[in-house]
Amino acid sequence: MKKLIPLLSVITLSACIQPPQPLRGEYSDISPKAYQANPVENLNIRWTGFVVDVENAENHSCLIIRAKVPDEVARPSKRIRIDQGRFIACKSSFLEPESFLKKPVTVTGHVKRMVNKKIDDLDYPHPLVDAKVIYVW
Repeated sequence: MKKLIPLLSVITLSACIQPPQPLRGEYSDISPKAYQANPVENLNIRWTGFVVDVENAENHSCLIIRAKVPDEVARPSKRIRIDQGRFIACKSSFLEPESFLKKPVTVTGHVKRMVNKKIDDLDYPHPLVDAKVIYVW
């Protein structure tokens, strides 16, 4: 009996591990890197990574994100260091660069299309996401 109680406690607590409320739902399990190889219009995604740049325009703002593998709560995993490419997440509001640069984020929304952007001298294809939620960790 003494061994059963701790085991039941661990099982119960592990069942409680889930993403924060704004990030819950049904999403495609395709990664940004896999999406680059096989784009699908209007795919519902939840991707995560670190913001490398913020671009503000008159009608919208976009985050350029270096994608990472998510952990069990949809945060960029610290254990799995596999690079998943890059993607762009845009919202129709101003995003303060200081609030996002170098921060871990998780984005939900729909992938609209591929966009080529320069990384140094390289044209790099970025999936463009119409972001519903941008969750800063």
